[in-house]
Amino acid sequence: MRSWRYLVVILCACMLAGTPRHAASEEVEEITVVTGNWPGFSTPDGKGFYLALMQSAFPAPKWKLSVDFVPFSRALYMVQHHKVDVGLGFYLDEVKPEYYCDLPVEVDQVDAALTPELAAIWQDINSLKKKKVKALLEYRYDTFIKVPMYYEEGSDLLQMLNHVNSGKIDAVLDYKRSLLGLASQLNRPQQYVIKENVLNAEVFFVFPQTQKGKRLKAIFNRAMARMLASGELDRLFQANVGYRDRVPLGK
Repeated sequence: MRSWRYLVVILCACMLAGTPRHAASEEVEEITVVTGNWPGFSTPDGKGFYLALMQSAFPAPKWKLSVDFVPFSRALYMVQHHKVDVGLGFYLDEVKPEYYCDLPVEVDQVDAALTPELAAIWQDINSLKKKKVKALLEYRYDTFIKVPMYYEEGSDLLQMLNHVNSGKIDAVLDYKRSLLGLASQLNRPQQYVIKENVLNAEVFFVFPQTQKGKRLKAIFNRAMARMLASGELDRLFQANVGYRDRVPLGK
């Protein structure tokens, strides 16, 4: 009898110990995410502003984020064909309107290196009309700059800066810290002029409108409103993108 009593006690203990772990594992929901490898925003080590937003909106252990880092053309395909639940870092008009979260997660401030001639007559982005403009691969500025221009993308920013420095092209769109950082490596002393904030492009997360995507979008929209109201949005931005301030939404 005593041995049976011990057996019952052991079985009950196993059931009590095992049930919470089993229940917890059933509650974990995986979210498939696609993004680029963008320092400060989303990197394979799990860091960056975009990933911090996702982790706050969908905290562990209830949610598991499975992130795939791919070129933007691949990310666009995966979102359009419902291969993932969420796409990070999209500009307006790149996918269907209903995919976009309610609020932009940030405003991308873009600077420009201009020839002295173009800088002298610069007024706004319309000054790029019929000008030769370059940017790095997959920056996609031509998707929302509605000015007819000769736009190309490449992989060598220093080469682009040498071209604008010598007058072969009119402008390079990038970020001030990179435009200044490469100046010491130019083939000749810097001639180009840096104009700050020539573009302020809103950036969004997108959710393919499957049943799951609709549910995740609603959860993220509520989380964004909470983070904006509490100041968490600013704190996460400064913790990950310390080289500039977050542009207030709607600016």
